[in-house]
This record gives sequence, C-alpha cells and structure tokens, in this order.
Amino acid sequence: MKRVVVFTERALALSETFIADHCRSLRRYSPTLVALDAVSELPPLPCPTKLVFGSMGSTPITRLLFRLGYAQQMDAILRKVRPDVIHAHYLTNAAFLLPYARRHRIPLVVTVHGYDATRRLKLFSSYDRILAMRRRAISRHAAAILPVSNYLCDIVRQHGLTGSNVCTHYLGIPLPDTPLVDVNANPQRIVFAGRLVEKKGIDRVIEAFGLIRDRFPMAELHVVGGGPLTPMVEAARDRIGGIVAYGAQPHASLVEIMRSGQIFTMPSREAANGDSEGLGLTLIEAQAAGLPVVTSKQTGTRETCVDGQTGLLVEPNDVRGLAEAFATLLADSGRRALMGRAARLWVEQRFDITRQTAALEILYDKLVG
Repeated sequence: MKRVVVFTERALALSETFIADHCRSLRRYSPTLVALDAVSELPPLPCPTKLVFGSMGSTPITRLLFRLGYAQQMDAILRKVRPDVIHAHYLTNAAFLLPYARRHRIPLVVTVHGYDATRRLKLFSSYDRILAMRRRAISRHAAAILPVSNYLCDIVRQHGLTGSNVCTHYLGIPLPDTPLVDVNANPQRIVFAGRLVEKKGIDRVIEAFGLIRDRFPMAELHVVGGGPLTPMVEAARDRIGGIVAYGAQPHASLVEIMRSGQIFTMPSREAANGDSEGLGLTLIEAQAAGLPVVTSKQTGTRETCVDGQTGLLVEPNDVRGLAEAFATLLADSGRRALMGRAARLWVEQRFDITRQTAALEILYDKLVG
C-alpha cells in the first residue's frame, strides 16, 4: 500500500476533526499524521502519529528552524516513513514543508482552508514573511493546491497561485448513521457553532436574535464555541435572555447540541484583517443532520447550501435580513421540515467524505505515477 504523510502544525485542535477524518477515510493510502507537537495530551487518532519535536514540545528557535527548512527531525521522519505523497493542511504549512518535500523528492499537496489565504500578512512576523517569500515557489513546485471552495480558489489565484496545479476540492464529512432530526419536535432553538471571532458573525446573530425575541418569546439561541468575543456573548445572555453559551466543546457534544435545534446558523463575513471563511464544515454537518441553515452570501459559506432549498442566504452584516430569515423558518414548520430533508440529500450528493476521499486518492495516483 502506498503511504501519505498528512501534516498539520499541532495535533489536534478541537476544530480540526476534518484532519482526523481525512486520515480515517483513506482506503488505498496508508496515512501517518505528522505534527510539530501536540495541543496537550495527544488525542486518540485513527493512524500512526509522529511529533517532530516529541513529547517535549518545541521552542521558538526550533519552530523557526523547522519553518526555514532545517529541522533534522523532520528529515528523519520522512526517511523512516518514506511517503509517496506529503499532504499539508494549510498554505502556511506547505510553505514550511516545501524545502523538505523538494529535498526528498516527494510530491507536495496542500489543502487551503481559509485564513491561511485570506488574511492580510504581517510582514514583521517571521511566520508570515516565510509564507510571503515562498508563495511563488509553492505555485511552481507544489504538485497540487486544493482550495476548499471556488470562493477560496479565486482568492488563491489573486495571490499569484495561478497554475494548472490549483483546483477546488471540497472537504467531505462522514455521513451520520443517525436518523434525520425531527426539527418540528425540537424546541424553537437556533444553534450557532464556531470560534467566537469577528468573521463567524456571532455579533450579528445576537443582534438578529434580539430583534425576534418579542415575536418568538420561547425562542432560544444556543452558542457553542470559545474565543475573544465570549464576554460579548455572556453580556448578551444577561441582557437579552434566551441565550445558552456552552464554550468550546468536543465534536460529539457539538453534534448533540446541533441536533437539539430547529435552525443552524453561522453567517460568516470578511473580518477587518481580511480573514474569511473558506467553506464552513459545521454548516454541512448541520444539513447532514437534517437542519436548515442560515448563512452568508459572502465567503465560501454560500457554497455549503442551496438558497431557498436547504437554507437561506443573507447579505453579510444585514442584521434585519438575518432576523427575517430566522423568523421565516421559526414560523413555518412545513418549510423547515422540507428544507431539512433536502439538506440531507444535498450533503449526500456533494459532501460525502467517502466520495471526496476517493477523488483525492485518484489525484494522489496521478502524482505518484
């Protein structure tokens, strides 16, 4: 069986279940997950895992040496694993891995997720300077550059990565084996899940929820996630009422909370620093469960649903439009249920991880020869 090294900087953040899913769904390539170090205690993972800096972790100096291409530990891992392909998650990691891939003559594939391509670089940061210096080299020497949406593909091309090695590859999700949510049996509950940061739109969700409280006094807003806007969410909970904040949760808990709602929302927008959503996997997971979604016409989130059929799209920052979308779905049980059923079929057709991974392995085959 051929071998692939799947690389991410740290193993593994709560929000990076898609990397474990990538490894788990491979059928014809044997994966080894490689990271610089672990977030804390290494979580159970579906494949062998190697930490470049071992259990002792890294230091600023060792991380800089790795990014410059001089980490002997990384070379040793590649010599031992002998992968046929290296697949880096995030454009930044591709920039750091490029010297190793070229030195060992291994095809380098990179999945571009969002912030790694959209945010404006800080040129006083060594991290960002290396990415800026190596973008042209990535364009020339990466075997495949895979933005997770057409929206992100356009941005990548605007940054000068315009070769034939750039093409959209949607991330898939494991289809749940649980029955569809009976959204009409659930309480009037809107669920939001995501980092509590500007680009996710939680501030607009709270404003919109406040606008419909009089019309739907029994409605609730359940918020899953942590981040710098947590104090704002907590203040709104006390001021508006009807808001339940869970903080960051493991994926299994997130799915359970998601399935308790009637609507899922994440109306992403471009943040002040340029950061924006590449796709929005939680929107896809909600639809797979049978929930209609409300999201933004801007960013890659618009590609996660079919407007008017599996969810509703609103203009970014349009609080009244967002409130009306919530009200439309809360008030119409027939439409809500119809959209939920259509949402599951849509995900099966477009975002089934088995199908998406099979396509990815065909790409690997072409690169390996």
